[in-house]
Amino acid sequence: MKKLFVFLLMSLVIPSLSIAQKQSDEASDFQSKSFTVQKGGLLTVDVEPGAVRIESWSKDEVLVEAEGIDERHPDRLVMSQSGNNVTVKYKDRRSHSDHLKFNITVPSKFNVDIQTTRGSIKQRDVLTGDFKAESGGGSIEIDHIIGKVDVETGGGSIHLNIIEGDAEMQTGGGSIATGHITGIINAKTGGGSISMRETGGKVDASTGGGSIKVENANAWIELSTGGGGVTVLGAKYGAKVKTGGGSVEMEDITGVVDVSTGGGSIQCELNPGSSGNSQIRTGGGEIQFSLPENAKAIVKATINDGHGWGRHHKKCSIHSDFKADKYEKNEEGDSIYAEYTLNGGGPTITLETSDSDIAISKISAK
Repeated sequence: MKKLFVFLLMSLVIPSLSIAQKQSDEASDFQSKSFTVQKGGLLTVDVEPGAVRIESWSKDEVLVEAEGIDERHPDRLVMSQSGNNVTVKYKDRRSHSDHLKFNITVPSKFNVDIQTTRGSIKQRDVLTGDFKAESGGGSIEIDHIIGKVDVETGGGSIHLNIIEGDAEMQTGGGSIATGHITGIINAKTGGGSISMRETGGKVDASTGGGSIKVENANAWIELSTGGGGVTVLGAKYGAKVKTGGGSVEMEDITGVVDVSTGGGSIQCELNPGSSGNSQIRTGGGEIQFSLPENAKAIVKATINDGHGWGRHHKKCSIHSDFKADKYEKNEEGDSIYAEYTLNGGGPTITLETSDSDIAISKISAK
């Protein structure tokens, strides 16, 4: 009877100890620390690896909460303060970034510099200050920064929502998507797509082969892709577009354009303004070009004989809603040149393709 009692007692105690030990182990992988600071300081995060989350609040305080820390080596996490600056460091190459999370809350006016070898980086709320972030391969998401942004990832995607300032972004191959950015933009990806909803400053964006789409550009833009298509919907100060072979679609463009594709079609709607010459060229695609009926410009259109289909390739033509000053064909009717002086003339617009049609149309005055 006594042995039975001891057995029952142990059967109750051992699970309880196991649960307590498990809870203790779970608790030991979490560390937190707070620092009293003044607005305008700098948070430096250098973790290997780990996901980093940045939020802001009205307090003059930096709160660091770390999850997934190796309970056997808690000293690998170092959180320190020097003056108005806070530093968070963690090194554990054997750890998985999925288990390591650094949730950090900073004052609403604070500068941030983040580096992680693996893991995503996210910023939430509104933060005033310069924001710099680099990940070895994770995604980067920014909600709202009032200041300069400089982000880089080895291959993850980049998403910037609202940036009131200049923005520089680079990824080894992920996509780039931006919302409203007021300042100068430099964006580069090794092969992902690029999408920009509203830009305030000059834009220089390139991808090794993905598509590019820009809407509501309020300054000069330069876009380049190794082979993807390009779409521009609204550009107040002109654009330079280059693709190795994709199609180009441009609507509601004002000023000067410099467009080239290795072989895709081009559709361009342009208000040429009063100065600056434009060029639109494709190695073999069709060109559909339109401009206001009251625009002052000189349009020069050329179809070259590229022998794309041997002796039996189609006969091409230049069609225009405007009356031509000059329309020339060679004897075989393959190479064609046409010239149009619109409303007394103005900037020169050059259209050029091979073995494809060119269409020039009027946009009626509203």
